[in-house]
Amino acid sequence: MTAKEMARLKVAEKLVEGKVTIKDAAEVLGLSTRQVIRIKKGVRLNGPAAIVHGNRGKVANNAVEGKLKKLVVNLKTDKYPGTNFSHFTELLEEKEGMVLSRPTVHRILREAGIVSPKKKKKVRAHFYRKRKDCPGMMAQLDASSYRWLGGEKLTLHGAIDDASSNTLGLYLCKEETLEGYFEVARQMIKGPGIPVSTYSDKHTIFFSPKKGKLTIEDQLEGKSEPYTQFSQAMRELGVGMILAGSAQAKGRIERLWGTLQDRLVQEFILNGIKDVESANNFMKKYMARFNRRFSVIPKGEPVFRKLRKGANIDHILCRKISRKLDGGSAFSYGRKYYQLISGGKPAATIPRSKVSVLTSSRIGIKASYSGKVYSLARLEERPKIKRDIKIKKENKRMLPKKPAADHPWKGGNSHGFNYDPRDEELATGLFNSTIAWETDDY
Repeated sequence: MTAKEMARLKVAEKLVEGKVTIKDAAEVLGLSTRQVIRIKKGVRLNGPAAIVHGNRGKVANNAVEGKLKKLVVNLKTDKYPGTNFSHFTELLEEKEGMVLSRPTVHRILREAGIVSPKKKKKVRAHFYRKRKDCPGMMAQLDASSYRWLGGEKLTLHGAIDDASSNTLGLYLCKEETLEGYFEVARQMIKGPGIPVSTYSDKHTIFFSPKKGKLTIEDQLEGKSEPYTQFSQAMRELGVGMILAGSAQAKGRIERLWGTLQDRLVQEFILNGIKDVESANNFMKKYMARFNRRFSVIPKGEPVFRKLRKGANIDHILCRKISRKLDGGSAFSYGRKYYQLISGGKPAATIPRSKVSVLTSSRIGIKASYSGKVYSLARLEERPKIKRDIKIKKENKRMLPKKPAADHPWKGGNSHGFNYDPRDEELATGLFNSTIAWETDDY
């Protein structure tokens, strides 16, 4: 009998003897008068045994058997050693067909002296930013460098919806790159659709280092802030880009990395995934299961947009660099020469006009000219431009002519002219005398 039960027994005995009123007993024990009356009746009929709960010492109907406990401990230590307790509970149901509550599994493992591998960090107080009401109003973008496949560090790019916490895209590659974010954006657009805005850090993939640094003189000259390749693609899709001032500001995707580092690594191990390509293929299916587990119900309806009809996502999510065409519909790029091709022959273009060169791992290299995307032909050398000069009759006199053989400049005497040095002396004397007369003072 516990100390609490002994105190109740003593008060109950006083009640039976009539030395304490029911109201006073209820106040002392912190019970209702109805409960006090029940205890008094039980002690009077059954003695001190009435104070002890009737199920004490009995095995509960829903108690876990010893063999089942041992099986759970063995599975945790042998088959699922790196999983946290919650993830392990889900795997027991999915892989082993054992339906146990999370508190039950926690209790079994703690009694066996097993500690969860997930570290508990001190929570720092930060201002909580309210979720967006509708899915698609804001998509948070970020990347996490971690040993996702157990070896060297790789970078996982991702996007998460701010309203529902649905993971919109995941892509693994060696480093944080523009190509990685383009692949995440591709998954997002082909899945739920185009969001209204994105929320990301100050990485130069998203924002130019010169953003917000234009002087008044630059603004008066009409200069605009430069776009990055990613922001240019988002501008073409009509997506606004919002800058996050700190990691805590985009806390939803930061928490996503903590969850994935704990769970996704174990999923890779359990499914025998050891290379990046297999990991990317696996994550496309894993995201649906992950979202069912961790997404929340938003307040409003989705506001994702679909890609406009006729638009090619591969021609939007790519690098775009401006070049100028020469007279042969060709341009230089990367120390090589390319020519625009239409219908198997060079395209008709205007010389010195601008062309946008599109490059990515999906499309290779193409060029956009006058709103149309062209295939390109590689040239071995710079093309030579042939120009046909047509001379009009009225312009023939402007062309240089070769003097005739009997022209005076040739030094001939066909016109009866003979050179005499004395004539030159006479002309010089007359000229000097004229200058002297004009400058004489009267």
